[in-house]
Amino acid sequence: MESQACIHVWGGRLTFPYTLGAMEAPGLQSVRAKIDRAKRHFDAISSALRVVLGTEPEAEHVLLNKDYERQQLVVVIPRVAPIDPTLPLMVGDCVHNLRSALDHLVYRLAIKNGASPECAEKTFFPIYLTKDDFDRRVKKLVKPFISDAALAEIENSQPYTAYDVPDTADIWVLHQLDIIDKHRLLIVAGQRCAVTEFTVTVPTGERFHQVIAEPKWKPMKDGTEIIRFDLFHAISAPGKVRVQIDMVKSVQFADTGLACDGVLVQDALTQCIGIVSATVRDFGKEFFGE
Repeated sequence: MESQACIHVWGGRLTFPYTLGAMEAPGLQSVRAKIDRAKRHFDAISSALRVVLGTEPEAEHVLLNKDYERQQLVVVIPRVAPIDPTLPLMVGDCVHNLRSALDHLVYRLAIKNGASPECAEKTFFPIYLTKDDFDRRVKKLVKPFISDAALAEIENSQPYTAYDVPDTADIWVLHQLDIIDKHRLLIVAGQRCAVTEFTVTVPTGERFHQVIAEPKWKPMKDGTEIIRFDLFHAISAPGKVRVQIDMVKSVQFADTGLACDGVLVQDALTQCIGIVSATVRDFGKEFFGE
């Protein structure tokens, strides 16, 4: 019995054009410096993921085991190389810089509104799922230090205001990921794989080929079953069976309890970078004359 495994990788480095401090109001330098730092972490994450996703399993790591009783062929990966242990740390650093950029934004709004640096340091960018929680938390720590217009704009960006399903909001996911990272190592699914198409050649020379329109992601762990084939009606004579499998691999968020579970790490972080950048852009135009 022979086997071949061809791995087609989703990857490529996503970059964001940016220049620290260029064409910005001085009041938002610290805010955009945080975003710029997050983007640099994102680039490092992309480089690390290219290494992970660009590694093809060796031929002997893809085993085909025949279930003689059921006449099935089972394809498994017996050994999986561990993911880079620094990857969750890099993800946490990216998330934290994005979240703190929003806090820096409220600090600058407070300073612009005449608050002293000591008072402004107590402020933060509130992110809540309900108006009651929002009102209760901003009453003493945010509302006294920024303008009513700025507070109204912050409320307009809240998950309960801007989204039909608040806990799926990108800004809420970002906020919760930062909390998770503060209290435990950010959980990242080491690797996941999905079969996209296969070709089975039976001893008679007949070939069976199929493209899987909706690939099913599976955790890449030692002993993971990739796919199984029912050969009961396909093999009429003894001989070798040749199987060629095309797969995609990815690294996804997992076990966070958030809407980002099952989402590619790069895609989720791109969304977080986008919402923070857009928020800062809008506040810059509205309150800093940009």
